Amino acid sequence: MRRKYLLIAGIVWVSLIGMGLYVYYKSHSGAAHGGADIVTDAESLYREFQQDETAANKKFLDKIIEVKGVVADGQRSPNMSSLQLNAGEGPGRINCSLSNSATHLQIPAMGTAITVKGKYAGFLMDVNLVDCVVYP
Repeated sequence: MRRKYLLIAGIVWVSLIGMGLYVYYKSHSGAAHGGADIVTDAESLYREFQQDETAANKKFLDKIIEVKGVVADGQRSPNMSSLQLNAGEGPGRINCSLSNSATHLQIPAMGTAITVKGKYAGFLMDVNLVDCVVYP
């Protein structure tokens, strides 16, 4: 009987280790791979959050969004780069954190019209996209 329990425990333990290794080594599929779930412009995207934040969160959460807009600002640090798209009148912007593979790229100049594809991550006065890729 004891041998049976040890065998079952061993199988469970090896299975858990195997699943952990699979998750650890699984490749990251970011916004750069595949198409966008939603295509919009910066002003329309921000306006949806101003009108009904709860509904917009449900609509966009964990979706890949392609946004067209004009660069309002950009920052670069050794570990991360980000840029903001102008979302029309008012203080709100679309905040785009660039993916690790895109941090070496030159941040477009202010006033440049670009397209950004990224994963929606939340709304805190600005619409936040992460893992973004920039298209001219």
